[in-house]
Amino acid sequence: MLRRIATLAAAALLGAALLAGCSSPDGELVSKTPFPEFSAVDTDGESIGSDVFGDWDATIVNFWNNGCGTCIAEMPELEEMYQQFKTENVNLIGVAADSGESDEQLACARDILREKGVTYANISPSPESSFYQDFVKGLTGYPTTYIVDREGNIIGAPIIGNVKAQEQTVRERIERARS
Repeated sequence: MLRRIATLAAAALLGAALLAGCSSPDGELVSKTPFPEFSAVDTDGESIGSDVFGDWDATIVNFWNNGCGTCIAEMPELEEMYQQFKTENVNLIGVAADSGESDEQLACARDILREKGVTYANISPSPESSFYQDFVKGLTGYPTTYIVDREGNIIGAPIIGNVKAQEQTVRERIERARS
């Protein structure tokens, strides 16, 4: 039993040390990872690609799918954030992760977006694309949100779960993207 407790304590200390290496002494996020290049269409059939990041100080990228109740429930909050943030030169893009799988999935995604009053663009990735295969397919849960700077770098770790409930984290990362 003592060996088990000692092992758990050592693992916790190692984890804390590894996490400390990802931030500066004042707690700011310092790591930036490139967001994967993509060229796709949105749920309205309009072309959208990685160059969209260069038009904004930061972009909030929210991954969701048709079967995710939390994703759908937060859409009106995301729409409010989109309306507010775009006046601050911050964009919001959705990624309807399963909408490219079939015409039925795309129609379902369109219905959800319409019912929830969403006006921000929503990427419909093809399951055959490298963006889907190398990135979207590897997501472990929904909703998953990233903050991306104008150079196309992800700022900090993914935000898992309801975005509005983590608005302070979102704002801190947007400020980091601007610096």
